[in-house]
Amino acid sequence: MANTLSKGPLLEEALRAYFMKAGYFVVRGAPFTYEGFDVTDVDCWLYGRASSVSREIAIVDIKGKRTPQAIERIFWVAGLQRAISATRAIVATTDKRPEVKDFGRRLDVLVLDGTFLGKLEGREAHLQNRLSDEEFFEVISSGAFDKLDGNWKGVVKTAKSLLCAGPSFDTCIEWISLGRYFADQALTRTAQASSALRCLYTICSYVAIGVDYELRDLSFSESSERSRIIAEGFTYGSKGRTGMKKLVDLSIGLVAEYANQGQAIANQVRAKVQASLDDIPAAILGEYFGRRDVLGSLFQTAREFEELAMARKFRHHGEASVEVRAMLGCLLDYWGIDRSYFALRGQEQGGSDLLTENSSSN
Repeated sequence: MANTLSKGPLLEEALRAYFMKAGYFVVRGAPFTYEGFDVTDVDCWLYGRASSVSREIAIVDIKGKRTPQAIERIFWVAGLQRAISATRAIVATTDKRPEVKDFGRRLDVLVLDGTFLGKLEGREAHLQNRLSDEEFFEVISSGAFDKLDGNWKGVVKTAKSLLCAGPSFDTCIEWISLGRYFADQALTRTAQASSALRCLYTICSYVAIGVDYELRDLSFSESSERSRIIAEGFTYGSKGRTGMKKLVDLSIGLVAEYANQGQAIANQVRAKVQASLDDIPAAILGEYFGRRDVLGSLFQTAREFEELAMARKFRHHGEASVEVRAMLGCLLDYWGIDRSYFALRGQEQGGSDLLTENSSSN
């Protein structure tokens, strides 16, 4: 399918390969939404881990048209950078005018101009072993009743959009919920098990990035302290225990003040909320992600999960590294899914040719 990609997607794939080779975790086409409105797509969302305490989030706007309007794109991406709270903004354009790069420097936007893009060799070479985004979505949407039966493409796009909200415990909680959905799909839809696993691996890569980002200030903390903070984060979200308590107290206070028998109802609500929070098995996540060896490998684990998801020939997680299998096992424990039973799913399709797999499922 690489040969059928139009010029724009092909350029995006080439730049994704370039940034991946430079050491970044890269996601193409991350939707940016605001208050329910679809604003735009980030052509490439980059995450870098320069050191144990340094993280970088960059956005790349790519324009390969004959008249790219590069100056306008610099304005646009500078504003988008602020909206997304990215640490860096990049414009890739076919425009070669030196004034464009000068203007980019004024706004602290890196410009990759036409001269640079012209040197990107072998734009399709990396697609020999991995899928383009277009192929990936074609595979996971191949079911006859896809949109009526879960709309996997839509769910994955929702997961991507959370990247633009910024990696955090809040987004990790949402990713884990979406991951549970695909884990269940892998168990119940045998014919589409490998496609469901691809989606699950994608979500797992985002979870790993989210936790890695949240732990950037905890590199030198004791493992027990990290475990406590992580468990609290997965229980109460980014606001933490104190922030959640204030929110619950405010809500319950309104109930107590304005409802009939308000105080009695408020006490019942408070007890049920606390019971629900206590039922979250976040200690499982805290114990795993709090380990120092896990902390040091999360970024690479995220990259490996992404590679599994996009491999042209399906690869089961049983063939992956110890780190990938351990993280997936941790999530399965958190979801209450039997590891040994789950391990059987997808293995019968491991290594199958993607195009054959896709066409046979139609």
